[in-house]
Amino acid sequence: MYWLLGSFVGADKGKVALIAVPVFVSGSILMLLRWRLNVLSLSDLDAQSLGVNVRRLRWLIIGLVSLLIAGQVAVSGIVGWIGLVVPHVARMLVGPDHRRVLPASALVGALFTLGLDNIARSVAQQEIPVGILSALFGTPMIAVLFWKTQGKGWNRE
Repeated sequence: MYWLLGSFVGADKGKVALIAVPVFVSGSILMLLRWRLNVLSLSDLDAQSLGVNVRRLRWLIIGLVSLLIAGQVAVSGIVGWIGLVVPHVARMLVGPDHRRVLPASALVGALFTLGLDNIARSVAQQEIPVGILSALFGTPMIAVLFWKTQGKGWNRE
């Protein structure tokens, strides 16, 4: 049940070692591809004219992100809303440049998840799954973000 709701109850050194390889490999490659993500934000024709194989890059990014998420889900279960809310918050903090958004998303996501885990362990006598708290915080956050940014884009005006 804790795996379905997302929890860090069984976190130990063995599970950290299990998740370390996919996270560090795929995370490092994604960090190296940060500038290409900026180019990918352009139209396909513009990205191709700048020397980026758009189709191959998209599949590579999908594969890397899938490996990263698969490692996380295998260890801690389904912790929803983090991947939806955190990148938007990071983009609001540092702007649209992926060279800054990716590290900021990693930091904000880690802090947000750590905060939720601390709340889950301290609010009640029995630990509340982190996935429940992430839904309680994530749903209103994404609604507010959507409402605030509707039609504005990510520019700092």
